[in-house]
Order: sequence, then structure tokens, then C-alpha cells
Amino acid sequence: MDEIDGILARYEQELLYFEYTKDELEPLMEDLLGALDAYFSNRDDPQVLEGAKTLRLQYVMRLAELRPLVEAWASIRGSNDLAWEAADAMNDTQAARLQALARREAALGAGRDRFDELQDRTRSLLLVFEEATE
Repeated sequence: MDEIDGILARYEQELLYFEYTKDELEPLMEDLLGALDAYFSNRDDPQVLEGAKTLRLQYVMRLAELRPLVEAWASIRGSNDLAWEAADAMNDTQAARLQALARREAALGAGRDRFDELQDRTRSLLLVFEEATE
């Protein structure tokens, strides 16, 4: 495998890591955010509190399980930029692969924005929740 093929492989892997992480965490974040919203609307209900605590624990545990994948993902972030920098040196097959990966990344764009928003909201509400329940 030449260097350009390696760059393209990392670009593809980066997209796969995002898709997998999104698929694994997004439903859990949505459930957790719903439970946190319910808690902040009704702090006196012990069942609501327990539901939020349970989902928080599931989220934290899932993040810990995904940590090696996220670290690997972080190590190859920006591979798309490297691929575009190498575009002039690509053969036709590599250039076609780059275009296909770029289309795939563009299709993931809206999902990436939603995922980032969910992550930001989850982090923010978890901080408030943890302070309120200490």
C-alpha cells in the first residue's frame, strides 16, 4: 500500500469511527437528555431521579467502553485534509476513492452537527445534574 492509499484508508476509517460512535451514543444521549429534562421539571419525584441516574451511569459506562475507539479516531482526525493535500499526486482510482469519501462525509454532515449538539447539551446538563444531586 502506498502512502496515498494509507491516507485514504485513514480517511475512510475516520468516517467509520464517527458513524459507529454516533450510532452507539446518539440514542443513549437522547434518552439521557429526556431523563434530565424530566428531572429538572420534577425534582421531587424519586423515580425520575433514579431514571436520570441510571441513564447517566449507562452513558458514562458506554463512553468508557468506547474510549479506545475514540482515541484511535482522535489520532487520525484531519485525514480528509491530508487526502485533499495529496489529491494532485493521486492516480485515477485514488482520486475516485477520494471523491466517494468526500460525498460520504458530506452526507454525514447534518448527522455530525446533530451529534455535536447532543454532546454539548449532554455535557452541560450533566454538569448541572451532578451539582444538583451531590
